[in-house]
Amino acid sequence: MKTTNEYKAAIADAVAFKHENPDENATTAAQIYHVNPITVRSNLQREQLPKVKHGGQNKMLSDAQVGAIYKYVEDSYLSGYGATKAMVYAAIGCLKANQIPAKEPPSWCWFQIFMKEHPDLFQTLKTKAIA
Repeated sequence: MKTTNEYKAAIADAVAFKHENPDENATTAAQIYHVNPITVRSNLQREQLPKVKHGGQNKMLSDAQVGAIYKYVEDSYLSGYGATKAMVYAAIGCLKANQIPAKEPPSWCWFQIFMKEHPDLFQTLKTKAIA
């Protein structure tokens, strides 16, 4: 029995074999490398599909607005206040409210995803309680 990594490598070898020998069937490549022929066929079909990026057409913030948020966080740190997540979320809400036409502020769920996409926005310190 092959491990998962060995099986994936065998599938990759079978697909490579099929590319090198276009006259051969996918079943032949699968038999040579002892893998499921349907898996080889589906991998070959998946390679032919265009790469579609889902989402991203309706961005919530423009690049200039993201730059303004970074500048706001930097100014807060330099002023000695620091920036909390609530402060940044409120700043994004103000940016959206001041757009023409005015827009609703984003959801907190969107903000959490935004924070994951921009991990260098905050620098968190972990402290231990004094006992």
